[in-house]
Amino acid sequence: MYSVFLLILSIILLMVLITKLKVHAFFSLLLVSLIVGVAAGLPLADVATMVAAGFGGTMQNIGIVIICGVIIGEILEHTGGAQKIADSIIKLIGIKRAPLATGVTGGIVSIPTFCDSGFVILNPVIRALSRSGKIPYMVLVTSLMCGLLTTHSLVPPTPGPVAAAGILGADIGKVMLYGLIVSVPVILGTLLWCNSKYIRRKYPELAPADETMTTEEFDEKVKNAPSTFMSYMPIVIPIILIVVRSFTNLYANPELLWVEIINFIGTPYIALMIGALFCFLLPKKLTSEVTDTWITSAIKGSAEIVLITGIAGSFGKVLQGTGVGDVLANMISKLNLPSVILPFLISAIILIAQGSATVALTTTSAIILPLLSALNISPELAVIAIAGGSFCGVLPQGSYFWCVTKLAGYDIKKGYVAVTATTFIMGAVAFVSILVLSLFVS
Repeated sequence: MYSVFLLILSIILLMVLITKLKVHAFFSLLLVSLIVGVAAGLPLADVATMVAAGFGGTMQNIGIVIICGVIIGEILEHTGGAQKIADSIIKLIGIKRAPLATGVTGGIVSIPTFCDSGFVILNPVIRALSRSGKIPYMVLVTSLMCGLLTTHSLVPPTPGPVAAAGILGADIGKVMLYGLIVSVPVILGTLLWCNSKYIRRKYPELAPADETMTTEEFDEKVKNAPSTFMSYMPIVIPIILIVVRSFTNLYANPELLWVEIINFIGTPYIALMIGALFCFLLPKKLTSEVTDTWITSAIKGSAEIVLITGIAGSFGKVLQGTGVGDVLANMISKLNLPSVILPFLISAIILIAQGSATVALTTTSAIILPLLSALNISPELAVIAIAGGSFCGVLPQGSYFWCVTKLAGYDIKKGYVAVTATTFIMGAVAFVSILVLSLFVS
């Protein structure tokens, strides 16, 4: 119970530091990570190692991805490419259906990619879409965040559900089918919240425009913008490379040369780097302003996002080291709850305790494995129940919280609305959807 108390105290302390005392989120997360580790009675050397390992591990997965993604966004913004993409979406689907298109696009993109990568790639597009269509930015941020996180957690070949399926011996094909079935009501149901009158009235602000550019300069930029096809390529090419790599890893012989090449260029940060290089084809003339000034601006802009995302990984790592997730999971497992409810709740609690959907998926799978026969549900249904709980309540200890919040330019209060409140709604819809699914499949 002491570790549970520490979890609650750490969240309260983090909120006080950031919102009341106005301490920067990076330093607040670092300070709270160290305090929790020491207060938990962990060896001091281990606390220092966990903080560094959590930061480094998160950077390994997402650091270069964020930087390259911001570079793509910067060049798309400067050349007018993002505006071209936004205009094409408005013409194709209409203004009223833009939130739906955003959520569905996020859901498709995140099946083979990490949700963090997807948000980095698509954020410039929804910023331009917000300004062109006069749509509140919060509507599109929550819609995109929801779509990306839903399929990232529910549908293979993303690592979380694949790992869970491996631990429980589930059939990947069935997990993918069930995951897609549950994803539809989760995305559509949550979009009712994302596009609600409450969100539109409470947060009517459009995405911020480039304040350094006059209206005349903006019109000139759009006039000289690349074609719509070329504007899409820096986004589409990385997605295709990552998708192909994911399916190649599942079905092809890894020793073949062409498979090695695809695995290499489809690595998320390399795929994003290729997309960034493709951006050099967008300006009418390639100058040092493009290759140096714009990239320097992007790197400066991405620095805070990268650092806060990384230190959130440290916070999650320390919480994981306290064992609070296991404590809460064991408490829940003794309540004798029906079938799919148990794996769902354990997964949700582990997510809230340490912040990572992938850790929630893998840890809960290991806990559920010896209980599977007693629960009398199939391994596939167990994986889906675990996956549904793994996005139910993303708090500041999760790197995705800060990735979305900082890329959107929000403070922590808006982050709680855009990410935490939305993910609790996603979890509620997933819970009901999985219960209904359990009536038809065992």
